Amino acid sequence: MARQHLYSWLPIQRSRWRTGFFTRPATICAVLAVLVWAAADCRDLEAGAASIRKDEVLAGADLRGADLQGVNFQHANLQEAQLQGANLQGAHLQGADLQGANLEKAQLQGASLQGANLQEVNFEGAALRETFFWQANLQGAQLQGVDLSGAIGLRPQQIESAVIDEKTRLPDYLRPPGRGRSTAR
Repeated sequence: MARQHLYSWLPIQRSRWRTGFFTRPATICAVLAVLVWAAADCRDLEAGAASIRKDEVLAGADLRGADLQGVNFQHANLQEAQLQGANLQGAHLQGADLQGANLEKAQLQGASLQGANLQEVNFEGAALRETFFWQANLQGAQLQGVDLSGAIGLRPQQIESAVIDEKTRLPDYLRPPGRGRSTAR
């Protein structure tokens, strides 16, 4: 009887396994979660520079405290994902759907959220210096007390659709809605 590889039952190409893509803990956890139809519990993982396939479904995944620095999550479905305290520095989240995700105390310095759906996302205590928000949907995003002074690409419409308070720090080029606006043209 021929010896079977451990991964032979997985619906993936063997060459992809050998190249290291599927040996990263976050990827293994995501693949297994999809296979067993359960929400992923990937807390405290280190993913290095992993790349998640376009339109990967990680909705509801538990990635609390995970080291996801530099990960490519472009167009991934991360709705309702638990990312509290996750390291997402330099992560590529362009076009990702993070609706309802919890990014409390997440490290997002240098991350790109261009065109991402950030509706109802909790950003409480998140580090957002040099985070790129161009064309991101911030409707209902929880930005109370968050320091956005170093954020890039924010527009007044985005801030007006988000939930902010007097402790929210905005970039110099923006002013809080209804506060200190000049009516001169």
